[in-house]
Amino acid sequence: MKFMNFVRKSMLWILMTPYAILGTGIMSNQVVLQANHDTFPVMINPIKLTGILPDGVTITPGQSQAIDEVHVTMTSQTHLNFLADVFDLGTIYSIGDFTIMLGEWMLTFTPFIWGALVIRKLTEEKESE
Repeated sequence: MKFMNFVRKSMLWILMTPYAILGTGIMSNQVVLQANHDTFPVMINPIKLTGILPDGVTITPGQSQAIDEVHVTMTSQTHLNFLADVFDLGTIYSIGDFTIMLGEWMLTFTPFIWGALVIRKLTEEKESE
């Protein structure tokens, strides 16, 4: 309880939030990897897949196809597909990827917000004396 009081009063939660978000994204991607035996499903259409695979490799409909050492095509047999790479924005992203990017982005400015709020709090305490 004392620790939580310290975190609240010192506003350390502002610094900890991006790390919590970043960790959530990393955990999400790791859960997908573990559920799929160290492979990561990717939702990709056959035309785009043909351009990625080496020449001579045939696409077998309905079966998971290895794209590289980690990524495989998404099928009904792959697990946690909703957490896998499903957002095609030029590069294919997962919910975990977006969460990691959000945490990294927040790390760029939260230390400044925390510093400004601590200075403000210290200034107010000094003025009230």
